[in-house]
Parts: sequence; C-alpha cells; structure tokens
Amino acid sequence: MISIIQYLENDFISAPLSSVPLINTSPQIKLIKTEDKKKKQIKDYNNINESYQILNERERLQSSREMISVSNKIRNRPKGIIIQDSYNNPFLSIRPRPQLDTSKVDLIEIHKRYKELYSKFYSDFLPWHYCIELVEDRYTVFNTRPIDMKFPITNEEIKKRDDLLKWDDLTNIFFKENLFDISECIHVMIIGDSNIDIYTNRIYKIIGRVCISPFLRYFKLPEGIFQRTFPLNLGKKFKINILEKYVRR
Repeated sequence: MISIIQYLENDFISAPLSSVPLINTSPQIKLIKTEDKKKKQIKDYNNINESYQILNERERLQSSREMISVSNKIRNRPKGIIIQDSYNNPFLSIRPRPQLDTSKVDLIEIHKRYKELYSKFYSDFLPWHYCIELVEDRYTVFNTRPIDMKFPITNEEIKKRDDLLKWDDLTNIFFKENLFDISECIHVMIIGDSNIDIYTNRIYKIIGRVCISPFLRYFKLPEGIFQRTFPLNLGKKFKINILEKYVRR
C-alpha cells in the first residue's frame, strides 16, 4: 500500500495514503511546522519549570537555612523565647500524630513527620531549639537545634502563607504588632496537643529553669511572660500563670 511519511523533528509516523488528507509536503512547510513544535515544547518546558520552582520554593528556602553558616546565626542575642506545642504549632504543625504525649519517646515520630510534611532533604536538626516530652515518668528536654542558629521562617514569610492553623488572639496580636522576628528567637516546643494533654508542675519548672531563665540571665532580657517570652497558639490545658512562677532572671 502506498504511504506517506510525516516528519516531526527526527521522529516519523507512517500512515496509509487513504487515511491522510492531501497536504503540501514541501521542505519549507515541514521546516515551519518543526520550528513551531520546538517553540511550543520550549514554552511548555518553561511553564512546567516555573511551576516546579513555585512549588519547591519553600523547601529550597528551608534547605538553605539548615546549613551551618554565618548567615544562619542569631545576631548578637536572641530577641525572645517562643513556646509552642507540636500539634497546634502556628508555624509548622505536626499532625495527625503524635497528638497525646505518651511515656514513650515520641521525638522519633516528630522527626519522621517533620521530614514528610516540610523537609524532603536530610537535616540533623529540627526547626525548634528545644523539644520537651514525657519519657516514662519524667519530662525530658532535648536540644534539637544549635542555640545560636536561626529558626528557619521569618515573620514576613509566615504572613504570606495560607496553610496555617487558625491562631489564637495572642498569636494574632504578636504578628499584628510585629513585636520581634521569630527567626531571631529561641523556640521551645512541647510535644503533643496542649488542648488535651495534662501537665504537672514538673513541666513548667523544667521549661522555666532550663529553657527560659538561663537566656534571660545571660543575655539580660526582661523577665516575665509577655515581655520577651511568648506562648503562641497554646491550648487551654497549658497554664501560663504556673509557668510564670519559674521564669526568673
């Protein structure tokens, strides 16, 4: 059967003559069609590449901020101390688990979930400087980020995001007044959901004496809650007034 060859760059398609309409197959027409196809391919590639860059902008940004470098150091001294939990976290919430802080080591699950949700690259650090959880019958403080290393997100970046949990009034006021930048703060994270967990005096004592007071003394920061120490988006089970008893210079 007689057939014609339609060239498309270096590829071709063979079709019976009876199934193909008569067209002008001069070399000039073929060249124009080939050039048009190349332009379309380039345009499609650029569109895909642009979308890829937008989707991965946050991941690349965080990747650069996990490296040990001068640009990632907290300048002079921390601006303040931010206390948050993992489940209702206003910046990087870890859901759906672990919600309840059990007596086992949940920090392994936090590492796993953080990588799944926010960080496809390997990092030795979590974004929080301290993580606190109940291990067996004792609250334990884990240092999970160098204390002179910035938190990987800034106030301006937080305000532009549309995937955040609903904030409580204090968190809204904190960002509305722009009191100080969260990237320049020490971040203390309590594992679990502070709306349902039950806390003993022991956890307030550890947070105050281990994670807060040493910074207040060393850097001569104002003591007391709501001066340089802010609990953000914490649930109703966490009692700020008890914590305040252990926040002293």
